[in-house]
Amino acid sequence: MPTFSQWREQARLLHALRRIANAERIIDIAFDCGYASQSAFTAMFRRHFGVPPSAFYKG
Repeated sequence: MPTFSQWREQARLLHALRRIANAERIIDIAFDCGYASQSAFTAMFRRHFGVPPSAFYKG
């Protein structure tokens, strides 16, 4: 069973993936998902998926 922190991280990242698929700006997604900076969001995304969000971004 995942901890609350793990669940929240996964929920944020799945929400971010949907927004990336809609070609929203990475910086807007990062702040709206509660990250303090785009680099913090990118680091978490890379740890989770193994690639930066720009690998999914089509905008």
